[in-house]
Amino acid sequence: MSLYEFLKLVHVVAVIIWVGGAFMLGIFYERAQRAKDEETVLGLTNIADFVGKAVFNPAGIITLVAGIWMVIENDAIEFSDAWISLGFLGVALGAGLGMAFYPKLTRRVRDGIAADGLLGNETLSALRTFRLVSSVEWVFLIIVVWSMVVKPGA
Repeated sequence: MSLYEFLKLVHVVAVIIWVGGAFMLGIFYERAQRAKDEETVLGLTNIADFVGKAVFNPAGIITLVAGIWMVIENDAIEFSDAWISLGFLGVALGAGLGMAFYPKLTRRVRDGIAADGLLGNETLSALRTFRLVSSVEWVFLIIVVWSMVVKPGA
């Protein structure tokens, strides 16, 4: 196995953990909300905080580092390639949302449950926001994964 192949493996595994984990967390939130399971939604906010810091952030960093290293290792790939730029946008979006947006949103959900319960306006508003933003993020990340596989323009 060449260094490039090893980096590609690391890159792909990190993306699977990051994107797949975020997708599953969204499914768990949706299921718990539909079941009106306040305790599970509250527990998921704690899990999301932990997983974000302990799993998604490191996976995002590994994705970025392995991706940059692959570009450096492979003369046929340039940082100016459109699909590479799209990859950087995906990492930036994920990192920005993961570090700045989602922690505040989980806090809103916890505060809303404490104040009004799961069906209170604040909680439902926060969960709707989560659903909308995470859905848009998920679609964008799928586009990024598509561009990494297809490499348009390469």
